[in-house]
Amino acid sequence: MPTPLEPRKQEILKAVVREFTVTAVPVGSQQLVSRHFLNLSSATIRNELSELGDLGYLAQPHTSAGRVPTDRGYRYFVDFLMDLEPVPPGIESYIQEELRLAPHDPQLLLERVATTLATVTRNAAVASSPSGPLARIKHVDLASLEARAVLIVVLVEGNLLRQHVTTTSRPVDQGELTRLANRLNRELPGKDREEVAARIERLGEGLEKEVLTRVCEVLEQFERSSDTIVIHDGVRNLVRQPEFAEASRLHQVLEVLEESRYLAVLLQQLAANSDLQIVIGSENGMSQLHSCTLVLTTYGPSNRIRGVLGVVGPTRMDYPQVVGRLRTVARWASERMAEAYA
Repeated sequence: MPTPLEPRKQEILKAVVREFTVTAVPVGSQQLVSRHFLNLSSATIRNELSELGDLGYLAQPHTSAGRVPTDRGYRYFVDFLMDLEPVPPGIESYIQEELRLAPHDPQLLLERVATTLATVTRNAAVASSPSGPLARIKHVDLASLEARAVLIVVLVEGNLLRQHVTTTSRPVDQGELTRLANRLNRELPGKDREEVAARIERLGEGLEKEVLTRVCEVLEQFERSSDTIVIHDGVRNLVRQPEFAEASRLHQVLEVLEESRYLAVLLQQLAANSDLQIVIGSENGMSQLHSCTLVLTTYGPSNRIRGVLGVVGPTRMDYPQVVGRLRTVARWASERMAEAYA
């Protein structure tokens, strides 16, 4: 943890971040005096700016230019100086209405979440589909096809259906299958593959063991095939930012956004240990994102089924505004998805 700055240096750093966020122009001492520190002289402000530069919180692009925040300066601002901006009622109503009218289909809903977040933050948005660590059973149906052929239908939490035909060691009729299904549906909802496997180990040979062995296989196949979907939107917002006026910089960011499989892993890793994470510039493990900040949170229909929702923008980001709006979208998206996944 960095040594806390003196109160005056904190206020000056905070003012530089605010000014540069709005103007994208290096901030000079005269600008700070006229807009924030009428009781201080330009010479005093220049000395403080110089010291903040020596400490690594500000940089001077050119000798005669003003100062801009460094990644370290933004980190200090986010960790110690940031006051979250309340979300205006009109923006919150827009978010609520957009998600309320979103399609019931999980992927279409995910697209609406990303679009809404990009609109209200004026940056690029990324959203990964909610998923749990292991597939969990919601309901099991068993249907007799022939004397020894049984259709196993497994409904996984999230209303995802998987079907499997198995051959039993002896003939079974529909009545026996129905009784077994009823018992399983009393005892298995909410159980994952590992819990079903533990139950199998306690069973002797028989129909239930044969059926549950196949159920385990179905759950394992589901887990292997359920790639996390990542949707992104709002790249047009990045194009408007002066930081991405150079096509090469924008292209680097687009490379990461378009590689959805890698992006899904990256998002899960970054958001794994925190409800809110802000990754600034060079803190990003990927060089393509060194000009960007990622602001990430988790969301989803339950504590066990979670996805990642995030904003991608330049390090010169309106952090207080973005964090507040991201959290608001995540809250309404979680409520909407709880209905869709019910």
